[in-house]
Amino acid sequence: MKIAKNRSGNYAVRFKTASGYTTKSLGTKSLSEAKLLVKEAKIEEIESAAKIGALQREAIASIVSGGDVKMQDAISEWKDYKANLAQSENTIFSQEAILQAFASRQKINSINQINESSISAYINEPGDVKLGAREQRLSAIKSLLQFSVAKCYILTDPSKLVAVDKSKLTHKKKEKKKRKPITEFEFHHIMKHAEHFNKQATALAWWTGMRLSDIARLEWDSIDFESRTLIVHTKKTDTRICLPLDHKLLGGGELVKLLADIEVSNKTYVFPQQCELDKDVSRRATLSTYYGRMLARLGIEGKSFHSLRHSFVSRCRQE
Repeated sequence: MKIAKNRSGNYAVRFKTASGYTTKSLGTKSLSEAKLLVKEAKIEEIESAAKIGALQREAIASIVSGGDVKMQDAISEWKDYKANLAQSENTIFSQEAILQAFASRQKINSINQINESSISAYINEPGDVKLGAREQRLSAIKSLLQFSVAKCYILTDPSKLVAVDKSKLTHKKKEKKKRKPITEFEFHHIMKHAEHFNKQATALAWWTGMRLSDIARLEWDSIDFESRTLIVHTKKTDTRICLPLDHKLLGGGELVKLLADIEVSNKTYVFPQQCELDKDVSRRATLSTYYGRMLARLGIEGKSFHSLRHSFVSRCRQE
C-alpha cells in the first residue's frame, strides 16, 4: 500500500487487490487526513485479505487437482479432449499455436499462473494485430480454461473478466478483410488452363461453394450418380449438406460429367493424394499455396481458392 499525491494535488492510495493494483483518490490535500482515511477504511487489512484469498484459491486448486498442473500438460490433455469431440484438426492446430505463444510470451509454466492481467496483456498487446486475430486469441484461451475448470485444475475462469480493448485499435485493425469473388470470366480462364486436381477443385468450389479441405477429402460414397446428388459432411462445422447436382445454380448437370470422368485410383477417396496432404497439418497449406501460385501465373491477383466460395454465395444471392 502507498499514499501519494495525484496530478490534482489530492492524496490517493494505491493498493493491491485480487485482480491487480488499483488507485483510489482520497479527496484531500492533507497528508494527516489521508492517513486517517486509509486507517479508517482498513485498506491494509483489505490488501492482506486479498493476498490471503489468492493464496487460498491457489492452495485449494492445487489440493483438488492433486498438484500444480503444468501448462504443457494441460494443453496436451486439452488437445485430446478437442480431438475426441471431433473438432476440426485445423482449428485445434491453430488454437494450440496461440496457446503456445501465450505461454511463451507471458512466461506461464503452470495453469494456475494464468490470470486476468496475463490474458489481457496478450490479447491487447501493441502491434499490427487485427481485431479478428485478437478475438481468436481470447477464444483459444477461453477453451483451455473452461476445460481446466471442468477438470478442477483451477477453480475459476479468469478469461470471463477479460475482453479485447477495441478503443486501442485503429479503424483498419477493426475492419475485416474484404474478399473478392472470382468472376465468371476468371472462372472460365482457370478452367481453360488449370490441370487435374486444380481444374476439378475449381469446378466443385464454383458450383457448390465447398471448401478446399472438403473437396480434398471427398469420398466416392458421397456421390450418388443415380439420384444425381452430392452429400458432404463438412469438416469445419460437421454439417451434413445434400446438393442436387442437376440444379441450375449448381451447374445444371455439369458436375455429374466432371465427377464421372475422374479416374478411380482409390476405393474410398476421390482425390487420395490431396486427402493425404490435407490430413497432415504440417503440409495442409501446400494445397492452397499451389493454387495461389497458379492464380498468379494466370494473372489473377488478390484472390485465393476461398474466393470461389464467395463467388458461389454471390451467385445464389443474386438469384
